[in-house]
Amino acid sequence: MASLRYVLGLLATLACLLGSGVLGCQRVGENQAREVTFEQLFTSPELYHGRQITLEGFYFQGFEVIILSEGLEPSGYAEGHLIPKGRMLWIEGGIPLEIYNGLQEQEMMGPSERYGKLKVTGGFEYGGQYGHVGGYDAQITPSEVELLPWSP
Repeated sequence: MASLRYVLGLLATLACLLGSGVLGCQRVGENQAREVTFEQLFTSPELYHGRQITLEGFYFQGFEVIILSEGLEPSGYAEGHLIPKGRMLWIEGGIPLEIYNGLQEQEMMGPSERYGKLKVTGGFEYGGQYGHVGGYDAQITPSEVELLPWSP
């Protein structure tokens, strides 16, 4: 009986190794979020499509833009004015009001803009056209959002 359990355990481990590729042999359920970096996410986005992920990045909301990006940089339009830089993904459905109210605010020509560092957990989609006018090839639909300490 013990040898049968041993053989079944070996077969399960082998199946895990062969079928999981980059994700390793962790048992990541449909509802468990996997922490990823922008580098991991955009190197192999198809591995995370349809899964729950947790990603830290910089939230930016302005005119027709609600995104999470790798970073923020000076725009050059006005002193202290920041814009997103690096890889970006659309945030579908927005973020909770209490998080939004804790973000930095800046004024430019047009509506005010909000920005800050967030940790977002949610469903990741890749390969479509997401956001305003389909301008992004990836999006996250948040289920949990945490405001992280950061100063420009």
